[in-house]
Amino acid sequence: MEKDLFEILKRSHLCRGLTDEQVNRLSESGLIKRIRYKRNEILFWTDKTPEKLVMLLSGNTAMGRDTFDGKRSLSKNNTTPGIMLNEIRLFSQKKLLWDYAVALEDSEVLEISSKIFLEPNAGYSDVQVAVLQNMMSGFVDKISSLGEKVAILSLASVRDRIAYYLFHRQDKQRLITVTETREEIADYLGIARPSLSRELGRMQDEGLIRIDGHDVTVLDEALFNNIFE
Repeated sequence: MEKDLFEILKRSHLCRGLTDEQVNRLSESGLIKRIRYKRNEILFWTDKTPEKLVMLLSGNTAMGRDTFDGKRSLSKNNTTPGIMLNEIRLFSQKKLLWDYAVALEDSEVLEISSKIFLEPNAGYSDVQVAVLQNMMSGFVDKISSLGEKVAILSLASVRDRIAYYLFHRQDKQRLITVTETREEIADYLGIARPSLSRELGRMQDEGLIRIDGHDVTVLDEALFNNIFE
């Protein structure tokens, strides 16, 4: 178990730049555990400072909140192994935009005691400095993702929200490979799934996009005009 944990930590962004000896101290500290969650299980709530930080190992998770009418709104999916899911709440006394983290499929995480980050400890002081620096660089990505969510929710029409989503995921050949389900995309865009499907169908009928399985190709750049006017 310790050897597996050492290898996981060694490859993670959180432990970037740490020596093998430093990573080994963390893996043998007894403050880190591997936990599995089933699809639709809640990993944690954001209503208070977390006692444990959560690092994704495998699977698919998202931050979520439920609106007054019962609609679930989701953040961008988290599928990258090693990504931290709740480190921002560790340093904030304010309630965040999201209420909880949910597993969108069976997932495995590391739960890391917040003592490693918050409580002075002579045995971990050198490690604390390094992991906190690595954590801060991850904040930049989180802020960027939150900015994208705010931008999407500021768009009034279903088509504009879809266009924004596609624009930020196309490659140089204007091809988008969609890894999320339509339900997950609809939750992320804050729209109903039937509305998403209907609008995608209209956009394809109008020759703006071509849908082939999980691949979407943008055929007409006019699709993006409205969202940048």
